[in-house]
Amino acid sequence: MKKAFILGCLLAGVVIAFLIRFLPPNDDFHLDNPFWNGLKTFQEKTQGSSLSYISDIDFVAFPAETCLFIIGPSGSYSAREIASIERYLRAGGLLILTDDFGSGNLILEGLGLKTRFSHQLVIDPLFRGKSSVLVKSVDFSGPLADIKSLMFNFPTFLQVERGEGRVFATSSSFSISRDSLVQDEASAGQEGPFPMVAEITYGAGKIYLIADSSLFINSMLGEEENEKLLQTITQDKKIFIDTSHHPKGLLAKMQSTMIALYQITSRFEIRYSLFLVLVIAVLWLKVKKRKVVEDEDIEAILKRHPAWDKNTLVKLKKERFNE
Repeated sequence: MKKAFILGCLLAGVVIAFLIRFLPPNDDFHLDNPFWNGLKTFQEKTQGSSLSYISDIDFVAFPAETCLFIIGPSGSYSAREIASIERYLRAGGLLILTDDFGSGNLILEGLGLKTRFSHQLVIDPLFRGKSSVLVKSVDFSGPLADIKSLMFNFPTFLQVERGEGRVFATSSSFSISRDSLVQDEASAGQEGPFPMVAEITYGAGKIYLIADSSLFINSMLGEEENEKLLQTITQDKKIFIDTSHHPKGLLAKMQSTMIALYQITSRFEIRYSLFLVLVIAVLWLKVKKRKVVEDEDIEAILKRHPAWDKNTLVKLKKERFNE
């Protein structure tokens, strides 16, 4: 019964570990998330490399041949992280910052720029998808002039500082802004068109601002010409993706822990140290089990012959088996 329980626990542990390792995560903007809100398709098409620490961008050899995506950033960016982004841009790197109601403005502020994401919702009752929050952009210029239509998902709009950036895509003149998702006249704000995609020159590099964090998620990349926008602005550059500012769910955290443990235990010295510990543990258990069995044999004899001396029996046993 005890062995069956132990084997059952071991089997359950193996099954749980297997599920944790191979179940796909469902976190927003996760590169391995195949569901509507993930970036698995984006990652497969761009072959982008994940940056667990944004400061790793400092080690890129040729920034001008690369592109850094910051998609839907959440949480604050430290002064050190901002400094890494600034050095990357001044060395000729391309930053593509897609945001709507996240912390993208903290990056812009840290870089000393005055352009901002407005954090107001844009809707369009005419140029839209199935809903007015699926806003279409139909007016393009500059390097985006060949694009005919983009579709955004719950977007905001850009407040581009005069003389600081160039607007390449706008919403239609029928679009309006709202302070919230409540669809009533009291929440109505400005009337369009609104800047949706803009470019800012920074040092030797450039920043593309896109007023929607969802433009490249699995459910949106195939809409209108969103994928063509991706190809137009990246131009076959080496892609890096900041994944350090997305909150992780429990499954993603457990998967990261398993991968880290595997990387640690796969090291030569750790692997053979663990093997040595396992061998010692098995030998110790065998010796312990043998001693227990021997003690049980002597106790059984004493039960049948209670008048016999235990020490004498132990001595006779050792003499007989040359112990």
